[in-house]
Amino acid sequence: MTAKLPELWLQYAADDLKSSKVLLSEGVYNIACFHAQQAVEKMLKAFIAAYERPIPRTHNLIRLHKICEDLLGSKLELDDEKLLLLNDIYIDSRYPADFGVLPSGQPGEQEAKIAYCNAKDIDKILRELILKSI
Repeated sequence: MTAKLPELWLQYAADDLKSSKVLLSEGVYNIACFHAQQAVEKMLKAFIAAYERPIPRTHNLIRLHKICEDLLGSKLELDDEKLLLLNDIYIDSRYPADFGVLPSGQPGEQEAKIAYCNAKDIDKILRELILKSI
């Protein structure tokens, strides 16, 4: 039996969250941050897929969050600060930059832990909503 599209997005999000945790434990902080962002992006896309809408080709968590709220017809109880942090680290965690991910430079252990925990918190909220709707 073939999995439904929202379920596939959920599985990919879970894989990214696991990857973030493993990379964090191995001290690969910038890529741990990247996978934390990717987990949330895929959760938001799973939400959109659950509504059988086309998945936008964007990595912008703020834009995806807004689309999800429009589909829901009400506010999603996600922490905007957590979304903003994860949104801001997307590009800089993948490519070397003069300034790095954060004003203080490349992420260290503490920043990667925050990114992972933020993604985990958002995952918990969205996964429950998605599973109820599919």
